[in-house]
Amino acid sequence: MLAEDLIKIYRTGESETQALRGVSLKVHEGEKVFLIGSSGSGKTTLVNILAGIDKPTSGKVFWEDLSEDITRSSHEAIIKNRRNYVGVIFQDSKLIPHLTVEENIRLTAHYANLDSNETEKRLEFILKFMGIWEKRNKKQNKLSGGEQKRAAIVSTLITNPRIIIGDEPTGNLDIVTSYKILDLLDKINTELNVALLIVTHSQLVAQRADRIIEFSDGVILAQHSKNIQLRELKKTRELEMDRQNRIHIPQSILEELNNPKHFTINLENKKNCPTPHI
Repeated sequence: MLAEDLIKIYRTGESETQALRGVSLKVHEGEKVFLIGSSGSGKTTLVNILAGIDKPTSGKVFWEDLSEDITRSSHEAIIKNRRNYVGVIFQDSKLIPHLTVEENIRLTAHYANLDSNETEKRLEFILKFMGIWEKRNKKQNKLSGGEQKRAAIVSTLITNPRIIIGDEPTGNLDIVTSYKILDLLDKINTELNVALLIVTHSQLVAQRADRIIEFSDGVILAQHSKNIQLRELKKTRELEMDRQNRIHIPQSILEELNNPKHFTINLENKKNCPTPHI
């Protein structure tokens, strides 16, 4: 998945809010990329655009085919292509209450126009893979929170996506259940080679990532390693340079410098300069 220079502006009457301000991002096959940042920083807007749920004001998004910008595609074409590439997990399980687990999954397969033979073949495998084969005839009110989440993930996996996008997928679960869901997401990533792009505020979740991206005010501010400390981000923060060669300085650093209006950078010894990360 590749995004280039995404800008999103929301207009209400005469006022404008710029939710994304030139975001570029790439998620490689089988990679686990997690997004962190304060509420209102633009994370949800970004993942909705990457999943084809929303469209940017400007910019491009490519899924598997790097010659096809999905932001220029019709709504019908996006839905058709998303079936085989992107799976979306919401914080709410989104199950239809009066249907059983299996009926919910079959409905997803029906809307995705999956062949009936393919549906049968994948259905049993994924239900067993996710550990809820015995719960397939249960309705939502007979399932625990973790079982509901597993069922939602099965509905996502039935179309065989290459990437799963999740917005706080463990946000409403207790810590024990969260661990189990995270273990299953790791299993999906490693055994099925499905990439993960997850939004989180959780230290527990963030430490599972291959790469952690910090968002702030509609831009990618920095990247972090697995030893991230969400309460002290400056300890693991590596500032990110965007496609226009701009670096956004965290407000905490500006405050320590008494909020200067201008900067001068001098390289005293080029041999001691840090090696850039690609």
